[in-house]
Amino acid sequence: MREHDEAVANALDTYQRQVLPDEIPSHRADPLLAELLSKSLIDQLVRYAERRDLKVDNTLALLYQERLDRGGRAHHPIERFRLESEVQFRQERTASGAKPRFPLWRGFITALAASPDGGAQCTVRVPGIHQGLHVAASELEPADAFPPLPTRTAGVVISAHGAESTIIDIGVRLKRAAASGLVADEQALTDLAQLTMRLGAWSGGRPDAIMRHLHDRILAALQKPARPGRGRSEARLSASEFPQAPAPSPSPDPPRHPKPNPNNHDNPRKRFP
Repeated sequence: MREHDEAVANALDTYQRQVLPDEIPSHRADPLLAELLSKSLIDQLVRYAERRDLKVDNTLALLYQERLDRGGRAHHPIERFRLESEVQFRQERTASGAKPRFPLWRGFITALAASPDGGAQCTVRVPGIHQGLHVAASELEPADAFPPLPTRTAGVVISAHGAESTIIDIGVRLKRAAASGLVADEQALTDLAQLTMRLGAWSGGRPDAIMRHLHDRILAALQKPARPGRGRSEARLSASEFPQAPAPSPSPDPPRHPKPNPNNHDNPRKRFP
């Protein structure tokens, strides 16, 4: 997209100003300089992530795989896609002139298997359309990326698979809150609506159908005990995401009175006749 290209160019502008003398011409007019700066910036981003223990290895591998997918017809079909790869159905006619079997739906791969003829069979979940379509890898191509969506209660969602997982998480929290008599958080409800709409617009499915498909998975997740040590505790989640009237502060412990010291001559005990 044009606005993304300009954002990247602006980032390279800043990087060039930081690492090169001012008299060097702009990378915008020098493709070779732009290439060198891009490679250097990627290398520095990886080093930056490693120093701060940020997990970017999988992202880089997936980006590289996507580039192979787009121009990698010579690769073995089973190697062209990976689990959770976002794909869409090809719309051009086959070599025999047959029309495509499916419209321009988008989804992600949930299973891969090699077929006896040396090809690859993929199981594709299309949110709001089908839970598991079994298709040949040759019928698929990398999908247009799921547009990132900032949410109010769950951070930024950057993939279709992540959108489904976030919908399930929010649905579980809302159901647990309702079961506890807590008021549902309006921000969580807004996130749920926006996620289903964004996912439906990307996949070709309907938001209400997405919720129907995920309903059983939400109920299954409800049966699992909350895992301690992952994010905020359930109590804090309930307090922050499903606010109620302020609870009364616990009464302070009564003051402790020190026992009298029999050897304390400054405060002798009184004697009575």
